This record gives sequence, C-alpha cells and structure tokens, in this order.
Amino acid sequence: MNRWLIAGSLALVSTTALADQSNGFYMGLGGGNARYDVSKSAFDAISISAFLDNGAIPVNPTSSFDDSGTAWSLIAGYRFASFIAVEGGYLDLGSAEYRNSSNVLIPGLGTFPSTVGIDLSSKGPFAAARLGAPLGAKFDVHTHLGAFFSRTEFDIGLTLGTFNGNEKVSSNSLDLFAGVGLGYHFTDELAASVDYLRFKDVGEENETGEGDVTSFRIGLTYTFPR
Repeated sequence: MNRWLIAGSLALVSTTALADQSNGFYMGLGGGNARYDVSKSAFDAISISAFLDNGAIPVNPTSSFDDSGTAWSLIAGYRFASFIAVEGGYLDLGSAEYRNSSNVLIPGLGTFPSTVGIDLSSKGPFAAARLGAPLGAKFDVHTHLGAFFSRTEFDIGLTLGTFNGNEKVSSNSLDLFAGVGLGYHFTDELAASVDYLRFKDVGEENETGEGDVTSFRIGLTYTFPR
C-alpha cells in the first residue's frame, strides 16, 4: 500500500487538474459476486446432526454447495480533495446455497424422502474511507477501509415425507472490511472501477456463526458538477 501512495503522490504533479475537477458529491452503484468462507462439509455436518439428534438416520445423502452469490451495492460519497473521500451506502453480499437430499430412516415408522436447503446471506449499510492515487490522466488506484453493519441470515428449509418446515436464524454485527481497486475516468464526472473487498468475521459467533467474505465488483460513479 505504501508503494502505491508514494507513486501516486509523484503522479499527482501531472494530474492536478483531473483531481480538482472530480471533487465533490458523487453517487454510484456496483455489481459482482461475493464468496463466503465456509465449506460444504460444515453444512453436511449440520444437516446430518439435525437428523441424528432427533433419532432419525440419513441414508446415502447427497449434497451440493455454491459458496458464492450475486452482490450489489448503492453508494453515496464526498471527495474532499484529490483522491481522498468518505462514502456510505447499502451492500448486499448475495447468498451461498446448500442443498441435501437423502432417504431418512425413522425407527419404528419407516423410511421417508428428505431434502434440506440452507441459504446463508448478509446485507446492510456500510461506511468507509477511500484513499487513492492517480495513474496518468485517466486511471487511478484506490483503497477502501470501512465498517459493514451487517444482518446475516441462515434460512433453513426441510422436507421429510409430507412434512415441510422452515426456520430463519439471524444476527446483527459490526464487521470491518478493506479493499483495493482500479478506476478509469471516462470524463470528469463519470468513472468506472473494479474492486476487490474482504469482509472480516461477518455474522455473530453464538447465533449464525461468523466467517470472512470476499467480493469482486464492477462499479460506476457519477460526480455532480460543482
């Protein structure tokens, strides 16, 4: 990070005009994907334990897991000078999806087809500082450091024979995140960026559990003329 800031300060000499013209309020939106740091085996254990703890025995279970979901964000910010800004908005990290199917043996009653579905998601407002440095007249590199006020949810669905059940477990937490990105300025007002963000310990350990989430996004911002 230090090398980027040093290089940016040198480049700033030749791009002062660009930096000055892009100061002020801006709004933006972004979309991409988010990947939850959790394994399929962890969900397998949850699924199997739920049956065994209630005296039922899963037979030949099969499962699938997609650890990434579609993420999107809405952003509003203010750029004070050159490439220093604060921003906030709303962020949805999409959902990871687990599915399990098996025949379940209930002693004394028989064997019944069963499916288990678990969706893990996190969303909420955020606030961040954005620091950057120009790379020539059109490009910039930037970093984010902020707080994510997340609501994390486990949505658990179960079918067993003719029975259908659903339960949702949720938690609210304050999670830190950091990121790095590359921006391109089409005009003084309109810019695009590609960003990598990492969210630390999303969720609440004693309720939903917690884990890291990484996200790649492509965004557009519009700076209002002064």
